Formats: sequence, structure tokens, C-alpha cells
Amino acid sequence: MRTRPAITLDVLPASYGDALLLRCPVGRGTWTMLMDTGPDETWPALRRRLLLLPKRRDGTRWIDLLVISHIDHDHIGSVAKMLDDRELALTFGDVWFNAPPNLPRPRSAVEGAALARLLGSGRPGLPWNRAWSGQPVVTPAIGGGVQMGGKGLPTLTVLSPSPDRLTRLWPAWATELAKVARREAEAAAKAGPPAPDAALPQDLATLAARRSANDASLPNGSSIAFLLEHRGASVLLAADAVPGTLEPALRALLDRRGVARLAVDAVKLSHHASRANVTAALLAMLDSPNAIVSTDNKQFRHPDDEALARVITARSGQPLTLWFNHDTPRNRRWDAADLKAAHGHRTVYPAGPGVGVTVSLAGR
Repeated sequence: MRTRPAITLDVLPASYGDALLLRCPVGRGTWTMLMDTGPDETWPALRRRLLLLPKRRDGTRWIDLLVISHIDHDHIGSVAKMLDDRELALTFGDVWFNAPPNLPRPRSAVEGAALARLLGSGRPGLPWNRAWSGQPVVTPAIGGGVQMGGKGLPTLTVLSPSPDRLTRLWPAWATELAKVARREAEAAAKAGPPAPDAALPQDLATLAARRSANDASLPNGSSIAFLLEHRGASVLLAADAVPGTLEPALRALLDRRGVARLAVDAVKLSHHASRANVTAALLAMLDSPNAIVSTDNKQFRHPDDEALARVITARSGQPLTLWFNHDTPRNRRWDAADLKAAHGHRTVYPAGPGVGVTVSLAGR
């Protein structure tokens, strides 16, 4: 009998954003989580995938947990269409999303504020931070970590955000929402044919060692990020979490578990493999054979070469596999035969346009 994977992760084609569908076998059924919805252009692909979820007897489709990691459009952009789609008829066991306890007035159509008001409306099948008694999804402190789960269910260890990151965001909530919208509009207006990318150097160690400033974005700092473990398999879902939160949280987790490095089956690289988020210090605490890159390079030209050079050169033990949910010229550079021969990594790309990739993680 063929054994079902302990974790199946569909990395949907989310343009320059994230849309991740995770499934874990639980008893005779399946525990399902959707993490982020990508920007609005992701919606057709996301909808096609969600329509494949089985209907229950009442005609609804059930998702145990919806996580909207933070307010950036590339993570939240399709959520309104998804929740308004009557054919999908989605219902949720819980929805994790952080917003200020007292939303600023006047009413706003900006995505983060609109979602917060919808969640607060009491709409059936749309609970808000139920597992947190309606309070924000947060670690106890910098270097904290909250472990959640239940008998037979996946275990989620929340590593970001820390309370101070939300404290910094709340006073600037309205300003940051407007800034997100303005930044996206400006980037779209400037978008044109991308310049050809230079070939990657053979010396990835020098590239990896380049210094870069850490991400200081308030919205990214508020990202919900966690380690998901089930039946011996594990995946680190980093959203756009910043090193200033994720590094101390991982260090504390290593101390609690008494290990030097966290062995994890896969890592969804933070901020679409930005050099400001994927640091050498972070990677030194991880040991993973799979690194997932979610981006088609639009808007901000991720992944950064320095970030992926750090991922490849930090790997010890069995070969590394880089997973890309979009097959683009910039992403394809990491598939160069001479580069793979020199560093021993593998690459996986979608089988066709608009399908993304599926990462299956076996249990132990």
C-alpha cells in the first residue's frame, strides 16, 4: 500500500507573492491549511486549485486554517475574491490575521483594513484568531515561540511576530496600509521588459559573503511565520519574516530542543529569497534538503543572487533541491549544468505554466 506523504505542499503560481496550500493526513481525513493568497493576479490559479477541494455534505469546502501572514498585497491580494466566491463556498476552522484592536476610521477599502472588518463582522464560517482567544497571533517575546496542535494534528510552532514588532506596526497601521498600496502602484507603473540577468559566477561563496542590510519593513516584521511538523516531517514557513525576529526565535528553539541545528525537511524562504531576509546567521541554524522560492521576479526582482548563494553554500550533508514555482529566465539561471556540477544542488520547476510545484514530504 502506498503511504501518503506526511505533508504535501502546493506552492501555487503566485506571481511575486505567496499562496501555499498544505495538506496533512489525519485519521481517515485530511487537515488542510491555506497560507496567503498571492496578489490579485494569482486568483485564477488559486481558484482552480481550491475548486479541487472536496465538498462536504452541506455543500461547503472546509479549510482547517487560513493564515494571512501580513498586510502586503502580494500575500493578501486575492483574499476578498476568495471569501466572496459563492461557488467555492469555503468555511474555515480558524483564520489567523493580525490587525489593531481598534481599527482606525474612516472605513477603508485597503485590503488589510477590509479583511479585519470582515473577520470582525461575525460572519458564519469565518472565525478570527480562535486559537488565540481572539488575541493577536504572536510569540511571547523575542526568542519565544508558541507550540500549538492537538492529538493527531500537525504541530505549529509560531516563531514570528514578536510582541514588539506588532507594537511598532499598530501606531503606523493606516500609514503602512497606504504605503503598501502606493508602493505596489508605483512598481506596476514602472514595470517594463526586464533587463537580461548576468550569468551567475562559479564562486558562490564570495557572492554569499556579500554584506547586505537586514529587512526593517514594519509589515514584513509583523509576518506570521512558523514551523509545521507532522508525523516526523517538517516545513518552515517563513512568510516575509525579518531576521531580527526569526533568528532569535530559532536560536531559542534550538536551545529548548538541545540541538545545534534544526533539521527541517523544507524551508519556504522568507520574502521570496531576498538577501535582506535570508541571512548566513539564519541558515547556520537550519539543515534542510529543500529550499522553496515563491516568485516570478516581478516588482522587486527576487530571488536575490546573494540569498540563493547563501542557501547553496550553507548546505551540508545530502544535496540541496531548489524548488521554483515559476519557470522564468532569472530563476532558470540556477539550473545551469556547470553551476550544479560545481555545487551539487538540484532544481525543480513547474511542469507547465500556471501550475506551480508540489513538494511532498515523507513521514518517519
